[in-house]
Amino acid sequence: MLVFGTFKHSLELEQALADLEQNGISRKYIMVVQMDNDPRSPLQNIGKSRDRYYKGIEVAMACATASAVVGISIGFVLTWGPIWWALISALVGFTISFVIYLLANKNSHRHLPKKLPEVIVVVQCLEDQYTQVMDIMWKYRVLTVG
Repeated sequence: MLVFGTFKHSLELEQALADLEQNGISRKYIMVVQMDNDPRSPLQNIGKSRDRYYKGIEVAMACATASAVVGISIGFVLTWGPIWWALISALVGFTISFVIYLLANKNSHRHLPKKLPEVIVVVQCLEDQYTQVMDIMWKYRVLTVG
């Protein structure tokens, strides 16, 4: 007879598996399958914090370009020349705009706890062990049993 149980990924799952083994069900008759939360690959899913910094760098680069143009224009009049003033103004423009972007968007990022996937436990047992297996699963907070 097959018994299916769905658990949250927790210590209760480990305790249930240990209890099943102690009550005479061998490991070769227990199968544990972890379910996936997100079908996409992890490389396709960039976290919000990384995405926030990438967008900040894009905005800062645009502002640095604009600042460099202004620095070149002013550099023709100043003593160090247009190249040095373009580099200085680009660095200053990048830094200021990146800091302003991060301060303006600091509340947009929330740290949400990632939900762990559910785990399905399949137990092959004899008919007289069926109620014992079900009781062990319910004892350790199984979500569903079938």
